[in-house]
Parts: sequence; structure tokens; C-alpha cells
Amino acid sequence: MVARLRVTPAPEAPESRLPESAPSSAPSSPFAVPAHAYLARLASLHDEAAETAHLANLLGRAPWIAGFLGAASIAVGLVAPWTTALAVWLGLMAIGIGAIGHNYAKAIAAPFDRNALRTFARNFSACLIYAGAAWSAGLFLAVPASLAGAIAFPALAAAVLAYVLKARDLAFSFLVPATLMGAFCVLMQNGNTAAASGIVAAGLVVAGATLLFERLLQAAPRPQAG
Repeated sequence: MVARLRVTPAPEAPESRLPESAPSSAPSSPFAVPAHAYLARLASLHDEAAETAHLANLLGRAPWIAGFLGAASIAVGLVAPWTTALAVWLGLMAIGIGAIGHNYAKAIAAPFDRNALRTFARNFSACLIYAGAAWSAGLFLAVPASLAGAIAFPALAAAVLAYVLKARDLAFSFLVPATLMGAFCVLMQNGNTAAASGIVAAGLVVAGATLLFERLLQAAPRPQAG
């Protein structure tokens, strides 16, 4: 008798199939993500870029502000009679100008870092508040009392800064303390209510012109790349 060995092949394992209704972990196509998510992200990137550009422009204008305040202070020092009060006022202005320069030097190391630029903008606003108050203190410490001079001294400086800055908030950071300090100094010096009222009126005119100038800049059409 001859023995025969038969080898039976093992049955193939059934394929594991997911139910057709089971959700897939990976998107079947790139269109599975809603389009509004891409649009929202694009809008967010545009806002971030616009904010960074605005803050970077303010950073670039800071040296001009410091230069203008320094030149104006020197001009007043050359014209006004030399007194101890004038020296004190020049020292106050030097502190404000130095603070602007120090803030600029810290921010220029990272000119496109949004966090650094935001910190610069806050510090710059504080520097302008101090500079506005210190500038109009010159009506008590440096500039001889006169109606026209008392009105023009804070108003002209605020108008120049508003034109250079082209930013309403920062312009008001200088304008408001300059107007209030100027009116206060005139009243404390000689009780001239007419000059104090004129300073406040001139401050309101400069504030209105600043708002109008900002709206005109926003409404101006941007040049298109040809």
C-alpha cells in the first residue's frame, strides 16, 4: 500500500472592511475644508500685515518727532532770555526727547516683530504725553507772556506732530496734555482767561483738522501696480 500525503492550503483571511457609513480620518479631497476657513485665515493675515506696516511706519517717524522737538527747543532757547527757568524747561524737554530716542533704539532691533512694535507704540504714546505737557510748560518757564504766543506755542507744535505722525491716537497723546498744560500755565502765570480760552480753542481746531486729515488719508485711492 502506498501512503499519499495531501496538503490542504490554509483559507485566506477575509479582508477587513469598514462599513461604508464609517467616517474616514483623512479628508478625501482638499475641498473637504470649508472655503470660509481659508477666507478667515486670509483676512487674519491681512490684518496682521496691515497692523505691522502701520506700527513700522510709526517707528520710522519717531526720529523725525524727536528731531523736531529738539530743534524747536533749541530755537526757543536761543530766542528767549536765558534764565534758570529756561534751563529747567530745556532739561524737561531733553528728558522727553531722550525717552523717545531710547524707545526707538530698543524697537529698531526688531522692526517687524509685532510684539516689539506694539510695546514701542505704547511707550511712544507715553513719551508724547510727557513731551506735550513739558512743551507747554514752556509758557510758564521759557516763553514771555503774550496772547498770540501763548495760543501759537502749543498749537503749532501739535499741528506739526499730527502732520508727521499721521496717526490720530498718537497725535492726541501730544495735543491733549499740551493744550491743558498751556491753558493751566497761562492761568497760573497771569490769570489771562482770554489766552487760556484761545489755547483751548486752538487745540480743538488742531484736533478737528487732525481728524479730517486722517479721514482724507483713508479715503485716498491707493495706486495700483501696473
